[in-house]
Amino acid sequence: GESASLPGFKLKQVTDWIEANLDEEFDLNRLAAMAGLSKFHFHRLFKQATGVAPAKYQMTARMNEARRRLRETPESVIAIALDVGFSSASHFAQVFRRETRMTPSEYRRQR
Repeated sequence: GESASLPGFKLKQVTDWIEANLDEEFDLNRLAAMAGLSKFHFHRLFKQATGVAPAKYQMTARMNEARRRLRETPESVIAIALDVGFSSASHFAQVFRRETRMTPSEYRRQR
C-alpha cells in the first residue's frame, strides 16, 4: 500500500514548486501527481508533514510573497496581486485584510 508519510524530498519538490509558481491556480491533482500519491493520501500526508492543508500552504506562500513585495518593492498593489495569483486587486485586498487585519496600502505605509 501507500506509505504512511511523505518523503522529505517529495515534500520539498512540491513546496518548491508552489513557491516558484504562486500565480498557478491551486490544483490538488497536479500536486498529488508530483508526489506520486492519490489525492486523498497526498492531502493527508501533506497536512501531517506541514501542519496545514495544501491549499492553505499555497495561500500562505502567496501572502508572504505579497507582504515581502509591498515592503521591498515600489510595484503597484494590482501588479503584486496578479503576480502572486489573485484575479483582481479587490479579491487580493479582501484576503490580505482577512490575513493581516489591514489593507495592502496600510501595510505598505506602516513598514
